[in-house]
Amino acid sequence: MTDLLGAVDRAAGTVHLERRIAAPAARVWDALTDPARLSDWLAPVESGAPGPDATFVLRMSGAETATCTVTIWDPPHELRLTWYYTGEPASELLLRLVPDGAQTLLRLDHTLLEVDVVQYGAGWHLHLDNLAVHLDGRDVGSEGCSGPAFLAAWEELAPRYAATDPATTDPATADPATADAP
Repeated sequence: MTDLLGAVDRAAGTVHLERRIAAPAARVWDALTDPARLSDWLAPVESGAPGPDATFVLRMSGAETATCTVTIWDPPHELRLTWYYTGEPASELLLRLVPDGAQTLLRLDHTLLEVDVVQYGAGWHLHLDNLAVHLDGRDVGSEGCSGPAFLAAWEELAPRYAATDPATTDPATADPATADAP
């Protein structure tokens, strides 16, 4: 698991992560949009397929899916999706790829989240770790979002992501009930 943390903002309902991936943008794009490759690092595509104006469904765990509607398709630079996760209001996922020689800077912004963004920060962190492993040609051994290894790593990351929330780090906006006593 990489130590490179992203950031969350509970008040704004946002998650932001950046990763430098050792693969050219075209290969990263393929891993983000090819149904067979998505199942290697994120989740199996249950129906549909990513493409311009397309809708596809990812099977995230036993009973949970993410129905994704493509709103921007600009290969290999930008992919924007409306993200409908089971039991949650719609949110927006933006993946931007910035070519840098043989590498790619991947910028992920998940916005309009009306659930605790910490869970998404830790989850996307692990999925991007899996993406990097996949693009390196190694077996991810992905067991989905409900596998024991994923859950253990998520439990370790969640408090670290909670600490990136500006309300946690700014004494003027911190919840007095959770602030350290003098």
